[in-house]
Amino acid sequence: MGDENKDIVNEAVHGGDVYRNEVRLDFSANLNPLEMPASVAEAMMTGLEEIHQYPDPQQQKLREGIASFEGTGPDHIICGNGASELIMAAVHALKPKKALVTAPCYAGYAAALRAEDAVIEEHHLREEDDFAVDEGILGKITSDTDIVFAADPNNPNGSLLDPELKKQIAVKCDRCGAVTVFDECFMPLTGEWTERKAVTDNALHLRAFTKTFAIPGIRLGYMISTDTELLKSIGKHLPEWNVSRIAERTGEAASEVLAETDYIERSVRMIEKERAYLSKELAGCGIRVYPGDANYLLIKSVPDLYDRLLAKGILIRRCANFSGLDETYFRIAVRRREENETLIKTIGEIL
Repeated sequence: MGDENKDIVNEAVHGGDVYRNEVRLDFSANLNPLEMPASVAEAMMTGLEEIHQYPDPQQQKLREGIASFEGTGPDHIICGNGASELIMAAVHALKPKKALVTAPCYAGYAAALRAEDAVIEEHHLREEDDFAVDEGILGKITSDTDIVFAADPNNPNGSLLDPELKKQIAVKCDRCGAVTVFDECFMPLTGEWTERKAVTDNALHLRAFTKTFAIPGIRLGYMISTDTELLKSIGKHLPEWNVSRIAERTGEAASEVLAETDYIERSVRMIEKERAYLSKELAGCGIRVYPGDANYLLIKSVPDLYDRLLAKGILIRRCANFSGLDETYFRIAVRRREENETLIKTIGEIL
């Protein structure tokens, strides 16, 4: 990537930067557009009232709640201050010398790997395949591979992994002595959650409440695996009380919602409807839209689309810092209809 993109890369590490921009609509952060259940909001306030207490360092009730809707035991779960903390803890615990990631993919994997001075190999996804992960990744998992990161669905394009290929990746990693990390933080919002959530391999499955309940400010993620010894090893690299009392209470209530209500189904119905609307309308504006299964879309347009939208108070995600993409790629979250209509109308005006 050339020097001309250096400022873009440095400024666009993640979405959701409303702190350095004047924003009235944020399409850069991929969050559930459905309203949060009242019970979850009430639990946050309960946690606030209990901030004079230390959180439970074992997070017992929280892990039991997660286990109830995941269909596993609490000992198969560790919790973190967001999924990002668990990525860093896993890399610190494993100390990989060589890692494999897809490209483009979430930048947090490489950030954690660089902190341990790991050599990072990229499996480049092809634009002609809409950046879907292909079987070529299997050939890059070798005896000197220590860890493999694969997102399901991938970020920034939202494409789900083929289930059979996912199994093959886990099997190949086992055979080569590598640890697999499947980042599934967006999967509950794809419509494939019920069919795909069961954990039967030895991989680390990274999940979070952040996207599902639109609570990135709370910071609450978890990792689930059949390999309890590996989880214990990673847990040693997490600080005590890494999950706040507010986050604990929020996660406990959110677990009940996932176990007992149709909140996910209602969320997916809204997202599917609005994603189809956005895809059609964006294409009508002359923008290339890559097909995806999640609550966001990867698009390709004129390089100054970000700046022209920001001048109107609308923030989208620049994707120039994703390996394999340049300043013509952007990611747009799927939001509520009235917000999506505002985005489309504004794009139509500026283009």
